[in-house]
Amino acid sequence: MTTEPLFDSAEFRQVCGHFPTGVTAVTATAAGGAVAALTVNSFTSVSLSPAKVLFCVATSSSSFKVLVAADRIAIHILGQDQEDIARRFATSGLSGAEKLSGVSWAPGPDGVPLLPGTPAILAGVRDEVITSGDHVIVLVDVDHVHLKPTKVPALSFYRGRFVAPTGPTE
Repeated sequence: MTTEPLFDSAEFRQVCGHFPTGVTAVTATAAGGAVAALTVNSFTSVSLSPAKVLFCVATSSSSFKVLVAADRIAIHILGQDQEDIARRFATSGLSGAEKLSGVSWAPGPDGVPLLPGTPAILAGVRDEVITSGDHVIVLVDVDHVHLKPTKVPALSFYRGRFVAPTGPTE
């Protein structure tokens, strides 16, 4: 039995916004050459052995169909100087190809778009897709990692704004 919550979705979103999150750019390729590009802050590692990560995406996202059919997915951890990419990839109504237009990228394993200017990249094969509410949880089996030495802090999102973390970066 489900009960009605004692709060509205705006209040829920505001409360969740008090937890700072990292900001990632996700790219994907599916059979037939379809690509997705989106901004995601619901990203986390799942397992070290085997290497596995996950992220969540709304079923209403324009990238949803490509992501659930994707052969390859790449998650790019953005630096604080890459807010422009985060904003571009968060634009609704644009296709993945349109979001990638004008952004520096190179084809990675099986053609998945990789953003070489990002501090870190994890790429792999889509594993499970689990439906939960109005989102899906996408699990990725990681088979490619890249770490770019940088002192630029990671881009974060907190209380509805992009922010840079404070403290040491080494």
